[in-house]
Amino acid sequence: MEIQAALDALGGWLVQTDIGLGLLLVVGLSMSLSHVFTLLANRLNRRQIIVHLILDGLMLSVAFLLSSTIDMVLLATSASMTIHPSDFINGVAVCLLPAAFYLLVAAPYVGETIGFGIWVLMHLNVITLLHARFALPYGEALFLATPGYVVAVLLVWLLFRQGWQAGYSTLASQLSDTHGA
Repeated sequence: MEIQAALDALGGWLVQTDIGLGLLLVVGLSMSLSHVFTLLANRLNRRQIIVHLILDGLMLSVAFLLSSTIDMVLLATSASMTIHPSDFINGVAVCLLPAAFYLLVAAPYVGETIGFGIWVLMHLNVITLLHARFALPYGEALFLATPGYVVAVLLVWLLFRQGWQAGYSTLASQLSDTHGA
C-alpha cells in the first residue's frame, strides 16, 4: 500500500509539473541541437544524429532538473520555507527559457558570446525568481541559486566535452580508414 501511495503522489506531482518538465525538455533539446553541425561534420547518418540529439537533450534536461532540485533543497533548508516541488520547478523552468535559443550558439563567430549571455541571463532569472516569489534579499538569493547553477554548468560542460571527444574520435577513425585504404 505504501508503494501505491508513493506512486500516486509522484503521478500527481508529475501532472502538476507538466509545464516545468516540458520546458526543461525544450531547453535540453535546444542545447542538444546546437551541436548538430558537429554531428554532421562527423559524417553520422540521420539515425545516429537523431539518437545523439535525443539522448543529449534528455541528459541536459536531467542536469537542469538536478540543479533546480539543489536550488529547491537549499531554499527549503536555508530559508526554512515549505515549497511545493511543482511550483518551484515550473518557476525555475520559465527562468531557463532563454536556453531555448541555445541553438543560436552554433552560429559562427558569435556562438560563445551568445552562450555566455544565455547562461548569465538564466542565472539572473533564477535569482530574480527567488527574490520576487520568496521575498529573499538579492544577496541571499544569489547565495542559494549559485550551487545549482555551478552544478548545471559542470554537468553541461562534461556532457558536451564527452560528446565532442566522441565526435572527434569518430572523425579521426573515419579519416584514418580513408587514408589507410
